[in-house]
Amino acid sequence: MSKPRRVLCGGVDIKDWSWRAVPEQIRAQQSLINVVYGACREAGLPEQIVQSSGDGVLVIPPGDIDESAVIPDLIRGLTISIRQENRLLSDPAKIRLRLALTSGMVSTGPTGFSGPAIIDCFRLLDSPPLKKVLSDYPAADLAVIVSNYLYMDVIQHGFRDLRPEEFWHVQSALPERDYTINAWMWASDRTGGPSPAAGPEPTTSAPAHSDEIVTARDLIRSGKLREATRILDAITPEGDGDRLAVLDARADCLIATGHHQQAIGHLEEMLRIQPDAPAGVYLRLSRGHLELGNIHAARHTLKHLIGLIPVEPEAYLELGRLERLAGDRGSALTHLAEAAKLLAAEGMAGRLIEELLELSATQPVITPGRAGQA
Repeated sequence: MSKPRRVLCGGVDIKDWSWRAVPEQIRAQQSLINVVYGACREAGLPEQIVQSSGDGVLVIPPGDIDESAVIPDLIRGLTISIRQENRLLSDPAKIRLRLALTSGMVSTGPTGFSGPAIIDCFRLLDSPPLKKVLSDYPAADLAVIVSNYLYMDVIQHGFRDLRPEEFWHVQSALPERDYTINAWMWASDRTGGPSPAAGPEPTTSAPAHSDEIVTARDLIRSGKLREATRILDAITPEGDGDRLAVLDARADCLIATGHHQQAIGHLEEMLRIQPDAPAGVYLRLSRGHLELGNIHAARHTLKHLIGLIPVEPEAYLELGRLERLAGDRGSALTHLAEAAKLLAAEGMAGRLIEELLELSATQPVITPGRAGQA
């Protein structure tokens, strides 16, 4: 089993695949592979990253890719490849595809990829809003759904030929899975679909100051925090997209300079705007409380995160550590075991063993002579 890594995760499946007869299903699978391989070539990705999964495929690029280039290239590549493939097929054999994109922790095991990002990817791929798009827009051959985090991090900045204004925001609950979809949609051709008045509209605007925010982010990564702060202070946010992006960058600046109380204020403001924010916001908030010695607030934040995203391993791992610090060994063991189950990877085994050894070392030793004194 490989060490877990944070990567882009893409899932692609075929609309109405199960309605086809078996020979047609096999032909559709081959068309799908042809299309995805063509899109990978367009995006400069190796074909080896594609893993078949019945009526669909998983695409897991290497962790060192430039997402701002690969994502637009992959979407464009799929759009072109579908069109080219369908030209060679009869009408009944033509395929229409759905693409789900997210990012997160992924491991490789004996039967393929696993991890929280894979679970989120399949949930997006199976979501009602995505399934509805190709019915609403009969001229579209490709429907795309991207996680809110990926939209905020990449799509909204309009890299290459991405056009953020063509994406619209969707929210959908999956009660049977205790999961809420918070994502952004795109269709390759929206002609002939619902009128603009009846169709979905964005509820969170893309930042109007995306160039300045990207520049500030680059400066933060380079350690030039004063320059980044000057740029961020000069921005007057226009809409929720701007406010979230600026608050996020300011929080990172403040954390880097040790101003944890101010960073907490910015992170809490982000959660007021977007309660279902990415896990990273909650994790940074918890760490900020811990830096200030407020273990209770740190634990409460992580428990809230687990309630929102029950498959986030870092939340269980950090909560296990905090429960140990608070003296609750039973709860610490429970949360560390859950982290181990979610990660199930060699790279995390050492960290978990260290935690468990420390727990064992703090357990009181009761000798036979003192057992009756308890």
